[in-house]
Amino acid sequence: IIIYGVIKVGGACMAILKESDKKEVQKRLAVMNKTVKVITFLPESDIIVPGRRECMYCNEVKELMSDLVATTDKLSLVLIDPLKQPETAQEYGLKKDSLGFMYPAITFSVLEDDGQEKHYNIWFYGIPAGYEFATLLDDIILLSTGNVKLNKALLPQLAAINTKITMDVFVTPTCPYCPKAVFTAHQFAYLNPNFTGNMIEASEFEELTNRWNVYGVPKTVINEKIEVEGAVPENLMLDYVKNALL
Repeated sequence: IIIYGVIKVGGACMAILKESDKKEVQKRLAVMNKTVKVITFLPESDIIVPGRRECMYCNEVKELMSDLVATTDKLSLVLIDPLKQPETAQEYGLKKDSLGFMYPAITFSVLEDDGQEKHYNIWFYGIPAGYEFATLLDDIILLSTGNVKLNKALLPQLAAINTKITMDVFVTPTCPYCPKAVFTAHQFAYLNPNFTGNMIEASEFEELTNRWNVYGVPKTVINEKIEVEGAVPENLMLDYVKNALL
């Protein structure tokens, strides 16, 4: 499923997921066990205010997430306005740049077997369109089933890291190699709470894109120290993470 864009009629945003897409999503998500909450940060109002971030795809993200959660009762949607609820945004760890909180942004929490809700440091900044929509589905399945796709030999090394690690993965919707880099960062964050994995859609957050000279994607920046070009194998990415700790 590759969602590249939306259709607008008379200024209104039409459903992003076609009926055929929804059926395919239902098939993909049929393996879900635990309930996953899709937490989406975007302002309630789309009025452009001078000095405030212009959210290019907030309406589209809202509609896409609404369409997505409607495909299964194992998903729920929570909308949070970071401008009206900054404390909540801060608690979740919503990323900032010079304009303040970055949005639209999507993260997740899981209803665990003990009835507790657990938030994971897995983030999408910008619309998860194009190839990244498949990554979004992969994340949901991972969170719901716990079915990790990393090489098992890496798991002890990953678990041994007890320092905070932030992985910013810059992408574009048309990049076929980006999902691998994003999913690697997200799996690291799923397995070790010291990790935060951020997908950042390059065109929507130009300040960070320019800061890190993102001329090609995927590009992963680890702890604002190590820069990794391309979708490298997961074992090599873990080596780059270790280098960031030196």
